[in-house]
Amino acid sequence: PRNKVKVNKGDPLAIAQAKALAKEGKASLAVRRWLFPPKAPRAQVAAGGKKPLAKDSPLRFDDTTPPLVLTREVIHKAVVHLSKDPKLAALIARVGAAALENEIGTPRPPTQARLFDKCVRAITFTMVSVDAGNAFLRRLAMKVGVAIERMGADGRASLLDRTVRELIDSGEDTNGADNLHKLMLTGKHNTSGFLFTPELVAPLIASCEKLKGKQTGYPHLCGDSFPCGKNDDHELFLQKARAHAAGEGEPVSAAYSRAKADFLISLVADFKSGKISGAKMAAASDREAARMLESLKGIGNWSAGGVLMHFLQRANVMLYGDLTIRNYLNDLYEIGHLEESETLLQSQADFDDTAKNRNLIDALAEAKGWHPYRSVVCYLMYHLQEENLVLL
Repeated sequence: PRNKVKVNKGDPLAIAQAKALAKEGKASLAVRRWLFPPKAPRAQVAAGGKKPLAKDSPLRFDDTTPPLVLTREVIHKAVVHLSKDPKLAALIARVGAAALENEIGTPRPPTQARLFDKCVRAITFTMVSVDAGNAFLRRLAMKVGVAIERMGADGRASLLDRTVRELIDSGEDTNGADNLHKLMLTGKHNTSGFLFTPELVAPLIASCEKLKGKQTGYPHLCGDSFPCGKNDDHELFLQKARAHAAGEGEPVSAAYSRAKADFLISLVADFKSGKISGAKMAAASDREAARMLESLKGIGNWSAGGVLMHFLQRANVMLYGDLTIRNYLNDLYEIGHLEESETLLQSQADFDDTAKNRNLIDALAEAKGWHPYRSVVCYLMYHLQEENLVLL
């Protein structure tokens, strides 16, 4: 009998028996392709005989100046251009150009406040789920709010007023200093009218311990903590944070790892020293802007791409490291589906973030003519996940 049981897949005798029967024509085409898979596709771009790029090669970023930004006009051009790809055309028809415009939004000023906020979020969401990342940011906002609450009245008022002006300059809707402080204390970090800024986070860092003269994140950024997920009672965390700040309770931190806490401390110092500039980044090519970002501790290739796409709204960024984008591209175009993968889930797991798979995505983008609108392709993949759309 043919081997149809997955658990026997590693049994040499069963495999040999199945192959012998398949060679006699006693197996379907699908089974024969599973038993005798073709050679894996080579990760190279055929046009021009280009050599495969290293995984984090800066050449994956566009070097065009002035850089292309996703304004409404550019989004409309992107929709027309990408609709030449039948699969994307069908997806665009279902999502709608208006939905893309609303999600991407109108470009805002490249202020230091907005850049810092995007960097904090990029560091936070690296290698964690969306829910976990939001819990970290919720706790961080509340801890920052409590640290500001402990300041003297004049210092607190001055800090909040300066921050409100920064937010207005950044294009944020704000209802004044009191509302801003309330957003922090309630952990509403995703609400319009709130951005993390270096000056807001600095008092919390200053209250952390120093070890041999070096600033650490203990006990406020990292260390013992308390649940503050989307289904938890956030008021309990606030009570514990206030008690901790007053010296009356157990330590409760924002729950970052020691490494990420160090990254946030370094980020505040880099912004205070003027190491990076949102205005300079706005004028630079994607490649040069990515280089600037990757000079910051905690900002890698994936984070740099995310900041370019969501802060500067660059039109031609591919977020290879994003699991959602990579897997939906793989499912939609069968870029790297392995013949021996018995399930869609297994095939997704096989398409991990490697140099080979990034090169396969680049080859697909070249073949389908996605340049210079790869960012819009990424947004369309997000819609496949968020809208739970059936694959085309």
